[in-house]
Formats: sequence, structure tokens, C-alpha cells
Amino acid sequence: MAPPDIRPRAGHELFVGVEKVLGQLTARGLRNAIALADDLRTALARTAALGDSCRVRPQCDGVRLAADLLLRGEVVDAHAILIRMHSELADRQRR
Repeated sequence: MAPPDIRPRAGHELFVGVEKVLGQLTARGLRNAIALADDLRTALARTAALGDSCRVRPQCDGVRLAADLLLRGEVVDAHAILIRMHSELADRQRR
């Protein structure tokens, strides 16, 4: 019998980062958009450091776009993208 695979699922760090930002985005709004964009970029960097970026490329692109939108003050669009990326990453976490 093979040992269980205890590695995190592909995109786990990105999923955690998006989930954190979504929770704070509704509470903080535009006031701390720069900090939230930094949190998303940190999640992207952690994902890249683990070598997961290539496994969740479309979600990385979406999160990168959402971070850019937050910096431009387009919170509604960033929120919509993050909701979709969260859903896609959550599906990957269940596999």
C-alpha cells in the first residue's frame, strides 16, 4: 500500500491568499486596496516559490489582474474576479 500524499493541492497558497483578501475586501473596501493588492502579490510569490504557478496559470493570471484592478481603485471588478478565482481554486482543493 502506497503512503498517503500529504502535499498541499496545487494552488493551495494562492487559494489561501485569495480567501484572505476576499474576507478583508468586504470589510475594508477601497481604504486599504494597496495592502490587499500586496497580499495577493504575496500569495502569487508563494505559489511561484512552490513551483505551482504552472499548475494554476489561469488563476494566477486572474489574481494578478485583480491586484492591478485594486491598485486602480476598481474594487467591484477585482472582487468579481477574485470570487471566480476562489471558486476555481476551491475546485482544485477538493480533487
